[in-house]
Amino acid sequence: MKVIGILIACIAITLASFQTIPVARDVIKKEYKVTPGGTLSLDLDRGNIEIESNDENYVKIEMERRARAESSQEAERLLETLHQYEFDKDNDEVSIRSRIEDERGHRRWRKGSAVKIRLSVRVPSKYDVSFKTGGGNVTIMDVSGEISGRTGAGNVLLENIVGELDIKTGAGNIEVSGSLDDAEVATGAGNLSIFAQVGDLYAVAGTGNVTVEIEGQPKGESKLRTGAGNVSLSLHEDVQAEIRGTASIGTITCEFPIDISKKFLSHSFEGDINGGGSASIVMNSGVGNLSLLRR
Repeated sequence: MKVIGILIACIAITLASFQTIPVARDVIKKEYKVTPGGTLSLDLDRGNIEIESNDENYVKIEMERRARAESSQEAERLLETLHQYEFDKDNDEVSIRSRIEDERGHRRWRKGSAVKIRLSVRVPSKYDVSFKTGGGNVTIMDVSGEISGRTGAGNVLLENIVGELDIKTGAGNIEVSGSLDDAEVATGAGNLSIFAQVGDLYAVAGTGNVTVEIEGQPKGESKLRTGAGNVSLSLHEDVQAEIRGTASIGTITCEFPIDISKKFLSHSFEGDINGGGSASIVMNSGVGNLSLLRR
């Protein structure tokens, strides 16, 4: 009991010390009147990004900044000296740039940055979005347009998107839902999850699982691939498509009437679903299993 009491006291002291770390916080707001169909361009070296549509012809920006330091005055100074940002508007294109300067010589808290950024933007429901970030999570919801982006490391959530996609992350998971005319989604290390109507779809993971559920009839060419991981595709039973797949080192599960071939460690299949058609699907896994399932 004595040991437990000492542990509780130590935990309480540790929590209290975290709570008393001085934090400076501010929120920077800006809004621009725009016409639907414009473009939001983001260029951040780090920080989480949240983008959502609104029912207004405005781009509304809210940037939250936090800094930790040994005193409140030092935390406030870090916000002013380490973080540089710029908002701009050219016709209906709104751009946001954010940089955190070199933090050498400043104490870093909890093995992270002394300065943290969260960017929240509201755009018209029909608006193109382009983003580039070195690190951080990206969430985009209920937007129609061309969505393109690159992130060095971070998860990307794209919910209820209508239009075209071109998304790549060096390391992180990507999840997509909506109606996609043309979509290219790639991660170096992470899982891909796509639940959507699709035209042309290219989904590739260097390492990670690729899970796709296609709503309705696919309209173009789909390529699903991973270097190491499982590939799973779910289709409605009345879909018409030409399909083939290879698991170089792995097995295949198929719920459609297509024969599976085996050669040493490799499994493959090729055939037509409901007579084939203009849609074609290719599935590949270097090390991992393939699953072709009925929805």
